[in-house]
Amino acid sequence: MQPISKIDWDKGDKDGLISIGSHNLYMSVSGPDRKPGQPIVVLMQGVGSTIDEWVAVRKLVIPFARWLNYDRSGMGRSEGPDQTPSSISAASVAAELDILLKNAGVEPPFIIVAHSWGGYTSREFLELRPNDIVGMVFVDCNTERFFDSGAWGADVFSPVLGDQDFVETTGLSTSHVLSEEEWKAVKDEQADPRHQVTEAAEVQAVLNDRRALVPKKQLEKLLLKDYPVSVIIADSPGDFQKMYDFGVAAGNGTEEEGALFRKCLDRWREMNEDWQKELLKLSRLSRFIRLHCSHNVQLLQPQSIVQEIQWAMDSYK
Repeated sequence: MQPISKIDWDKGDKDGLISIGSHNLYMSVSGPDRKPGQPIVVLMQGVGSTIDEWVAVRKLVIPFARWLNYDRSGMGRSEGPDQTPSSISAASVAAELDILLKNAGVEPPFIIVAHSWGGYTSREFLELRPNDIVGMVFVDCNTERFFDSGAWGADVFSPVLGDQDFVETTGLSTSHVLSEEEWKAVKDEQADPRHQVTEAAEVQAVLNDRRALVPKKQLEKLLLKDYPVSVIIADSPGDFQKMYDFGVAAGNGTEEEGALFRKCLDRWREMNEDWQKELLKLSRLSRFIRLHCSHNVQLLQPQSIVQEIQWAMDSYK
């Protein structure tokens, strides 16, 4: 396939809309000019997350690495399809990224930075491009082991959570490191009705995304061989504990619903580290980083992510 874009994305700061056939996706590339064979860092965000949440990480990365981020269909500066599907799978996100990179003419090798649901989308992308990825940084990501037994899903937590604001309840609104202008951009995007429809469709697919990864048995195949894999874990169960406490104080849910919430939360807290460490099996060269902060590491401790990107770049050299 001939690239649709005639832009040289390997040099200078560039951004623009790239066709993936049905519509255009917004992509931005910055950092040092890329030398032949040098990796480019590609960001794959979590559910409902756009590149606006990653500006602090980007600022710290571009002095030493070429950085590519894009907004998924229906998010941020990207266009969406004529009709937003009721469910948006991780596999479909990976397929669109594959088309985007090919149509833009951005060649491998790639180092992938994935956050949260990006653990699923990035692994589906790895399934499509196993020979083109030379490093991965997982930031508090979902895995196929995530609640592989027991009750799990929005129906478990939603009766107690109610309509509370995750950002406010967990304190993210005051603890983030973004400027006032940068934070306003994040909040404005999240309030956009189009964004909310797309985010709901992504949430709808999460459980099936986990199930879809299981038969692919990536963790048994050492797909990344000796390429660097970093696994960062944060305290997501702690976030949900705060939300549970808030919901109970507000009178949300029955006693039975509260008990089921606590059971799942206890299971999560007990197994979270083991589930995350499974990702280390993707490579013989891997390391595990434990952070004592909320789930949105990119907004709280961006330097921790950047440190692992630097390690992955240095390890590839």
